[in-house]
Amino acid sequence: MKSLFQRNWYTEVRRSTTGLLKVGSSYLDTQREAAAHLLVDIHTFIIIEALWEEPRALKPDSICSRQVTPLLGAEAYLGSGPVLRETAAFLNDPLAVTLFSENIKGIIQTERHLLEERGYASPEEYYLKWVKNGLNSCRFFSNLDRVEITADNRTREFRPAGNLFVRFKNQNLYSLGEDQYLLTGDFSDSYHEVNVNLKLDGFTVEKADGGFVRAPNPVCREAQVFLSSLHGIDLRDHSKKEIAGILGKGQGCVHMIDLVHDCAQMLGFIGKS
Repeated sequence: MKSLFQRNWYTEVRRSTTGLLKVGSSYLDTQREAAAHLLVDIHTFIIIEALWEEPRALKPDSICSRQVTPLLGAEAYLGSGPVLRETAAFLNDPLAVTLFSENIKGIIQTERHLLEERGYASPEEYYLKWVKNGLNSCRFFSNLDRVEITADNRTREFRPAGNLFVRFKNQNLYSLGEDQYLLTGDFSDSYHEVNVNLKLDGFTVEKADGGFVRAPNPVCREAQVFLSSLHGIDLRDHSKKEIAGILGKGQGCVHMIDLVHDCAQMLGFIGKS
């Protein structure tokens, strides 16, 4: 088995001593290295500062750093699509938009630890908001009658000043010889741990397996059954929306869908190594 390409992602959200959120998403692959940083008001989630860095962009001893003005004053929360599209036009780099999106996803995950700052009267109020917003969006929210978790223990996890949320992702592409490949993906954050393994005959999925090491609720683990639906599929021919449909849509897991889509992007590197 020969390694052809790998990608690594890291996102961290920290509470600063000045009442702000410091957010960073870093990316490293065989060819590129980049990072996206946000400074966000802890009460409003308004973006105060946005910075894009690409250390390998210029000479080896220089750092390419750029302020991302379209993001300034925007809310880092649900509904950020329009401002991210502005960012895409501003930076003309899909990776930059992906990393700033990872920042916003991380910020949303920290809200459960910031109920007072965000103006929630109780954990129950926060939980009910997400029940309304997330209904039928994933395996958990499509099976609320079966989940064994309460608003109280979902939102009152102890998080001291400092680190509030961490997420790692990586994808690896291996050659198995004779036009056979292995794609692996791992996703681990403060609440989930998911992995997928895709054996390919050419570009077609011959075998797909994986599952959950950690999940917020046992019902989430049931989403892994949809991985077998990838058998016989050429992932190059399917958009993320189509992959989501194959993996169960609202009965699936959004993180598993993201991970399979991330792995599918690796197919573009076959033949380039």
